[in-house]
Amino acid sequence: MKKYLMLAGIFTVLAGNAQSAGWYYEDDGYNQYEARQQYNNQDYYSKQPRYQQLPSSASRRYQERQYTRSQNMNTYQTTETNKIRPYIGLDVMTTTMDFGTGSQDWEMKNGPAEYFEDKNISANFVAGVKFNQNFGLEAFYQQSSEEEQNESWSEPIASDVNMDVDATNYLSFKAYGIDTQWYAPITQEFEILASLGLAQYDFEAKDKLTGKVASVGFTHTSKSNKDFDSLGVRLGIGGQYNITEHIALRAMARYIHMKDDEYIKSMTELSLGLRYMF
Repeated sequence: MKKYLMLAGIFTVLAGNAQSAGWYYEDDGYNQYEARQQYNNQDYYSKQPRYQQLPSSASRRYQERQYTRSQNMNTYQTTETNKIRPYIGLDVMTTTMDFGTGSQDWEMKNGPAEYFEDKNISANFVAGVKFNQNFGLEAFYQQSSEEEQNESWSEPIASDVNMDVDATNYLSFKAYGIDTQWYAPITQEFEILASLGLAQYDFEAKDKLTGKVASVGFTHTSKSNKDFDSLGVRLGIGGQYNITEHIALRAMARYIHMKDDEYIKSMTELSLGLRYMF
């Protein structure tokens, strides 16, 4: 009986080894275990997401900047939409005048008063309020320089006697008014502006004449002034670059039509200035 039991045990062990060997080897010696592992590995990797090439460092930086700019722009627009911001500013301006028919006779004495310089340099002081990112109001006071122009001519005053005349003409103006401002943000830093306003313009024209008669040693000097004013309708367009949260650089081109155009029909202005936002 013991012999039978021993034989059964040996047979069982051999059968188990043979079955195990079947997982590893066939008659031709092929390693099925390795094949199974290779198949499993292929199946595992085939289920993983495909490898995607990472963007270059320059591309990543560009994408980060674009994302940051977009986030900042959204924040800026959200903030500016409901924020009231007062500001002050200063502009330097060049003004070109278109004279009317009345400028040929300024009711001045002793000379042709039509010879005035048609270009002025002026300073513009402003105080305004930006109610939101699209709308604001701006009050201003403008003072021009006193530009002069010299003319000379000769006038007969008697037979064979002429008077040599030297004329110096001065023209200046001051203005004050209010402009409505419309803003169109393009980026966080840059926005386009359009304006419509009214202003009172006060002009002052001066004339200084010096007449000389060399043959008799005669010299005479006379002066005269002419003041006039007009209401002007102002149309403007320009741009503003926000350097920081509080400081902005503004450039504008403006056309002014005079209601009383006897002396000055219209003016065109170019300005460059700074704004300080509170």
